[in-house]
Amino acid sequence: MGDRPTAPILLLEDDRATAALITQLLVAARITNPIHQLETAGAALALLNSAAGGGEPLPVLCVLDLSLPDMSGLEVLRHIRETPALERLIVIMLTGSGEDTDIDVAYELGIDAYLIKPAGIHGLPAVIRELPLPYELMLEVPGPS
Repeated sequence: MGDRPTAPILLLEDDRATAALITQLLVAARITNPIHQLETAGAALALLNSAAGGGEPLPVLCVLDLSLPDMSGLEVLRHIRETPALERLIVIMLTGSGEDTDIDVAYELGIDAYLIKPAGIHGLPAVIRELPLPYELMLEVPGPS
């Protein structure tokens, strides 16, 4: 029973300092899933396609930047929502864009939450806890006091 790998969190963020801060916040929030941090949409799509085909564990959550070096985060979101094996993946857009058109398109494509950097980074753990996440999100239970 304990052989099943813990579902990872996919963090698609091309800025390493931002990715490190997000990782620190998730760890501080006692979210214990492994975090796969990738910097390009191409790498993320390869991992997601492998997961959809059964080659990798399916991520439980994707934290996605809008501005990536090789394609838009909206294109990644569209791919996720058009891939049946990934349709239940919870996706949070965490980006510097507060443009109404970006927000509208993200919600039309099925984003679960949209947070604007830099302030939104600190709200990420609270948003994660409020979303209807599957059981695979591992929250460490505090021990007896």
